[in-house]
Amino acid sequence: MADRVSVLPAWRPLLSSDLPRVRAIAETVHPDLPERLDVLAEKRALFPEGCLGFGGSEIQGYGLAHPWVLGGIPALDRFIGSLPQGSDCLYVHDVALLPGMRGLGGASRYVAAMAVLARSRGLGRLACVAVYGAESLWSSLGFEEVPDEAQAPKLRSYGEGARYLTCRL
Repeated sequence: MADRVSVLPAWRPLLSSDLPRVRAIAETVHPDLPERLDVLAEKRALFPEGCLGFGGSEIQGYGLAHPWVLGGIPALDRFIGSLPQGSDCLYVHDVALLPGMRGLGGASRYVAAMAVLARSRGLGRLACVAVYGAESLWSSLGFEEVPDEAQAPKLRSYGEGARYLTCRL
């Protein structure tokens, strides 16, 4: 395993030319949660600092994050239009790694980078929606579930068992 860790790809800025690959990775990692390419592209256009690719010329994963309002859950596969005034958290929309890249610390390095970014912008929390039973991963990264019945309709768009989580920075 030490050899695999030593050759791990690094996180780098997500390029517009990476977007078709982002879509392909999303189809592999999240087959039941499709998002249109133009919706993914909007997130990158609105907040490129939070949008990173994992790897070299052909990325093996991606992360998408943007400023948001705590307690709010952006609807899946919908344009957000603009970043909200008065943002108080950095919303981690997605961290997706191809199967061969999992378990090697890539997700934790992305979350750590987003924590630094959030702090630099005066945001005191990260937020996300855990899907596919990934609450334990997010919990290991310092996130805690925030139950809110008012958010239930939006959570349903993320699939059965989706959970809204936040992390105090």
